[in-house]
Amino acid sequence: MKFTSLFAGALLMGSAFAAVKGDLPSTETVTIPITTANSRGAADVKPKLIANLVLDKVNDVLTTSSIPTLSKIKRHRRTATDLLARALPTLRWPYDSTTRKVRGVSLGGWLVVENFITPSIYASTGNDNIIDEWTFGALQSRDQAVSILQPHLNNFVTEDDIRQIAAAGLNHVRIPIGYWAFEVSSGEPYLKLNQWDLLKQAVGWCGKYGLKVLVDLHAAPGNQNGFDHGGHRGVSTWASNATNVQRTINILQTMSKEFSQSKYANSVTALELLNEPVTDKSVVLDFYQRAYEVVRYPNGRSSPASPLLVAISDEFVSPAYSNYWDDKLRPPTYEAVAIDTHIYTIFDDKSLRLSSKDRINYYCSLKSKWTSSNKIHWQLLGEWSPAFTDCAQGVNGRGRGSRYDGSFKGSQGKINSCAGRSGSAATFSQNYKNLLGRMWESQVDANEGGVGWMMWTWKTESGAAEDWSYQKGLQYGWIPKDPTQRPQGVKC
Repeated sequence: MKFTSLFAGALLMGSAFAAVKGDLPSTETVTIPITTANSRGAADVKPKLIANLVLDKVNDVLTTSSIPTLSKIKRHRRTATDLLARALPTLRWPYDSTTRKVRGVSLGGWLVVENFITPSIYASTGNDNIIDEWTFGALQSRDQAVSILQPHLNNFVTEDDIRQIAAAGLNHVRIPIGYWAFEVSSGEPYLKLNQWDLLKQAVGWCGKYGLKVLVDLHAAPGNQNGFDHGGHRGVSTWASNATNVQRTINILQTMSKEFSQSKYANSVTALELLNEPVTDKSVVLDFYQRAYEVVRYPNGRSSPASPLLVAISDEFVSPAYSNYWDDKLRPPTYEAVAIDTHIYTIFDDKSLRLSSKDRINYYCSLKSKWTSSNKIHWQLLGEWSPAFTDCAQGVNGRGRGSRYDGSFKGSQGKINSCAGRSGSAATFSQNYKNLLGRMWESQVDANEGGVGWMMWTWKTESGAAEDWSYQKGLQYGWIPKDPTQRPQGVKC
């Protein structure tokens, strides 16, 4: 793939769609697989195919191929009757607005540590077998583990980061936190330090600078997905353990009791029940229903309802191609519920091999889907990245390599070199930065078909995975200082 020749002029002159119409045969299509492993650090998880999205490259029509094991998934139509009153609680942010969009970033890699965001944390252990927060606590002495982790927790995110986020014209911050910030049971080696206090401190800073906060429970007891960022790679026992599910609900009630208080009225606006559960759907649905109750009414039904938006992960069954969620968690029983969808196109060989034209057209084709989905539940795009390779060291898991350069075990052959495509942005060519900008613009524009977006992630350690960093995107120019601008000219 040669990045310098990928229809740069056409995109600079206008729409990404206009750039490709008329120059491809009408029969040519692109297939984009959606699997349960479309997430960071999911290399050890055997992917389950959820759907194949088929994009007509000329007519920009997105359809879904038949997957026999998921016969209920189909394209769906929405009608005006879907527009029900949905905000019985008085929310702290107008998520029902058609003009004010959520524009934000996640503070990834901070309270839940990810190797590709801060590789020095794991490298400092001197042990290649330490690959997640479970092994971080289990495979070294507690004193050593604390001496490495505590400075990171105290210093990786500062008040100046929050000031910079606000100065960039953003209005939301998504803050992931692991369950071990609240309690750790016998036999669980996670480090319960001052994560909960630091979360509340960061929320205070956000209020000071006018930023709204979505607090995201990113990891649950037993791990809800088996991913690295679920706490324990390759282990997913949350759904099979009723005690762990109840522990998760108790933690959500603790957070709702805290953040529903009036002192957070200018900061915390939403609580995400659980990040990316990939497990038994019946267990997840029951959990969502029970967790909704304690988040909406953290002090019981006799007390006022919480003003927090309740966000739920779509479990990689996206409303863009499935009607699975249409009849679930609906008013009047469940009010003010948003669906959080995560879009990455870099965790399988087929998606990595998409041309830039096809990738941008795929992103843009989703805009109308988000608009349609938004009529059922408020549609939030809570994770995505302008990065279009998996070259960031450790993004597939510590020591796992990259499919893009063929170093990942099981990859289908090298696509291209990773040189100059991740790591330090100082090594990025202008053409590459322009291309990152187009990927950013196409997704931002499409994602505003719903209530808005939060990019993953705000920052990375200096020199690491800077193609994923909003902060570095601002510094090196592939992200505009005003998030409403489209300097590359990409409009869906």
